[in-house]
Amino acid sequence: MDSNLKLFTDALRMIGEKDLAAALELVMPYIKEHPYVQYTEEVDSVDENFRLMVHYMEQGVDDPMREKMYADMLARLKKAVRNIRNDYRRRNIDFYKDANSHVGAGMPMSEKGIRIKLEDFVADVAMLQLEDEATRKEKAKQLYSEHYKFIQSLFCSIVVADLWTEEQAANMQQILLSPTVDTTDVLMIVSAIMLATMNNFDINKFNVLVDIYRNALDGRVRQKALIGWVFSMTSSTDTEEQKLRIASICKNKDTVRELFDFQKQVLFCMNAEQDTATIERDIMPTLIKNSNLNISRFGITEKEDDPMTDILDPGAQDRAMEETEEKFRSIMDMQKAGADVYFGGFSQMKRFSFFYMLPNWFCPFDINHPDLMRRLEKLKDDKAIGNILANGPFCDNDKYSFALALATVIEKLPDGLKEVIGNDEMLGNMTKDEDMTTDAYFRRLSLQDLYRFFRLYKYHDQVYNPFTVNTCLFVTNPLFKGTQVEEQLPEFANFILKRKNASLLGQVVKNMEQLDSQQACMTRGVYYLDYSGEYEKAEQCFCDVLAKDSTNEQAMLGYAKATFRKGDIKEACLAYSELYADKPDRKTVAMDYSITLIKQQRYEEAAKVLYRLDFTYPDTLNVKRLLAWTMMGLKRLQDAEKLYSEILSRNDNALMDKLNAAYCKWFAKDIDKATALLGSFCKGQLAAEGKKDKMLYLDVTRLLEKEFSNDREMLDAYDISLTDRMIIRKMTFDRIFKD
Repeated sequence: MDSNLKLFTDALRMIGEKDLAAALELVMPYIKEHPYVQYTEEVDSVDENFRLMVHYMEQGVDDPMREKMYADMLARLKKAVRNIRNDYRRRNIDFYKDANSHVGAGMPMSEKGIRIKLEDFVADVAMLQLEDEATRKEKAKQLYSEHYKFIQSLFCSIVVADLWTEEQAANMQQILLSPTVDTTDVLMIVSAIMLATMNNFDINKFNVLVDIYRNALDGRVRQKALIGWVFSMTSSTDTEEQKLRIASICKNKDTVRELFDFQKQVLFCMNAEQDTATIERDIMPTLIKNSNLNISRFGITEKEDDPMTDILDPGAQDRAMEETEEKFRSIMDMQKAGADVYFGGFSQMKRFSFFYMLPNWFCPFDINHPDLMRRLEKLKDDKAIGNILANGPFCDNDKYSFALALATVIEKLPDGLKEVIGNDEMLGNMTKDEDMTTDAYFRRLSLQDLYRFFRLYKYHDQVYNPFTVNTCLFVTNPLFKGTQVEEQLPEFANFILKRKNASLLGQVVKNMEQLDSQQACMTRGVYYLDYSGEYEKAEQCFCDVLAKDSTNEQAMLGYAKATFRKGDIKEACLAYSELYADKPDRKTVAMDYSITLIKQQRYEEAAKVLYRLDFTYPDTLNVKRLLAWTMMGLKRLQDAEKLYSEILSRNDNALMDKLNAAYCKWFAKDIDKATALLGSFCKGQLAAEGKKDKMLYLDVTRLLEKEFSNDREMLDAYDISLTDRMIIRKMTFDRIFKD
C-alpha cells in the first residue's frame, strides 16, 4: 500500500478507537508538508482546539462540555482525513486520476442542475417521436451522445467526490426516486455512489443507498441499491450510525432472506473461473467436435456433409446431435444452479476501447449508447441485436461485448450462422425456464457485471474488492451483530458446509460463537471436527446439544467421532455402542464401533459386529479388511489368510492391504511370501514418494520401522521381537532387488 494511504488508513483507525491524539500525531506531519491541500485548515483547527483542551485539563479546569467537544473533534477530523485522502488519490492513484480526468467542465454541479439535465433528457427523447424518421435518427445521435458525455462526467465526479453534506444527500435521493428520471441514469448514479462509498466511506452516501433500497419502486434500482449499501459496509469508524440503520432494515424478514440469497449469489460469482474450467474441460470439446463449422485463420466456413458417414456409421449424426444437446443441457443446469457460465467466454472480449472508460462497466445495455451506435449502423434492423437486448441471459457488459464483437465479424459469418444468431430458438432456450423479471435475476446479473469489473478493469487492483476470500462474507460483518442476520448464520453455514470451503466456514463459525441454539452448536461441532481438528471443542459442542436433546442422533455420532479422534477410545466405544444398539444395520456406525473394539483388543466382540456386517454387505472391502485384522487378533490365521487372498484379488486393493497380508504370512511363518508382499508394499509406497529409481536401504528400513511401530500391539501379540523386525527389514530390501 502507498505509504501516505497507509498513513490515512492508520489515522482513521485511531479515530475509530477514539484516540484523537494518536490520529493527529499521524496526520499532522503530512499537513505540514502539504499546507495548501484543501481541508488542512480544518485539521489545524482540530489540532489547536485539542491542545487547548489538554492545556485546560492540565490547569485542573473541569469542563462539562469536554466529552461533547472531544466527540465533535473526532467527527471533524474523520471527515477532514477522508477528504484529504480523497484529494491525494485524485492526484496520485491511477484509478482516481483516470476518473477525475473525465469529469467535464462544470462538474460537480448543483443537485438542482443535475435534476434539470436528467429530466430534460427524458422529455427530449419523448419529443423525438414527433419528428420524421430521418430527422429523428440524426437528432437521436446528437441527443444520446451529449447525454452520455454528461452521465459519464457525473458518474466520475461522484466516484471521486468528497464527502456529501446531509443536504446534498437528501437532494440526490429525491432525484434518484423521481419518476421523471430515466431508470438507466438512476442505475448509473447508484453504481457511482456505491463505488465512492465503498472506497471512501461516507455515511450520507450510505444513507442514500439504504433509502433508495427501501423506497425505490423499480426492482432493478432496489437491487442495485441493495448491492451498493451492503458492499459499502467497509468502515470501522462509523459503526454506531450504520448499526442504527442496519438494525432497522434487518427487522424485516424478507430483507434478511434477500441478504442471504444475495450472499449465496456472491459466492457463485466467485466460482466463475472454476465453472469456466469445467465447461472448457467437460463440455466444449464435444461442442467443437460436433460443430458444423470450420474455424481457421481465413475465417469461419460451414463444413460440407461427408457422404460416406451415413454408409460407414449410420447413427453417427444422431449420436453427435444427442451429445451436443446433452452438453447444452449441462450448461443450462449449471446456470440454473447459479453458475456464471458466460464469464470464461466474455472475459476475453473486454479489450474493446469501450471498456477503457470506467462508466461503461456500469452502464445498462442500451443500443443507443454512442459507442455502439457508431458500430452498429449495418445492424440497425437486425433481429439479433434486439433479441440479445430482450432475451439474452447475459449481464449488461457481456451484452456490450457481444454486440461489439458481432458488429466486427457479422459480414464474415456464413449465412447459416447468421440465421442462428439471435433467433428465438437459440436465446429462448437459454431463458425459457427462468423468470427474467425477479429480483434475484436482476441482482445476479448486476453482480456478474461487478465481478467482471473487479477482475478485468485495468485499475481493478487499486480499489476495494468485495469478491475476495477476506471480503466476500458480508453477512459476518459485525454491523449485523444482534440482528436476525446473525440468528440465521447457522443455516447459512450449512450452505457453506455443502461447498466444503474450510476458510469461509471458519469465518462464519467465528461469528457464531455466541449463539447457543442446537443448530449453531451442531455446525460449530462439525467445523471443529472435520475442518479445524479442534476435537475437544467439537466434543463440547456435541455435548451441549445432547444436554438439550439426549436423543439427537447426529450429535451423538459427532460426539463419538470427536472422542475417538482425540484419543479417548473407551468413551468413543461407549457412544458407538449406543448408536449400534439402536441401529445395528447402519454400516458406518457398525464399522466405527468395530474399530473402537479392535483398538481395545476386544476382538471377539468386534468379530460379532463384523460378521453381521459382512453378511449384510458382502462386497464391502473395508468390512473385509477389518474382519481380516480381527481374525489375526483372534489368532485365526487361516481365516485371515483367506480374507487377505480375497482382498488382494480385487482390483481396488490398496498398498496397506499388502502390508497387512504380509503380517498374516509372517505370523504363519511363511517368510518368503511375507517378504514378497512387504517388498511390493515398499516399492509402491516409495514410488509414490518419488523414490522409485533411488531406493536406498535406509528408505526401506525407515518406512517399515514406521509401520511396525504403528502396529506394534499386533506384532507383540505374535512375539515378534526387535531382532526379528531388524532381520525382516534386511530380507525385504534384498527381496526388492532380487525380484
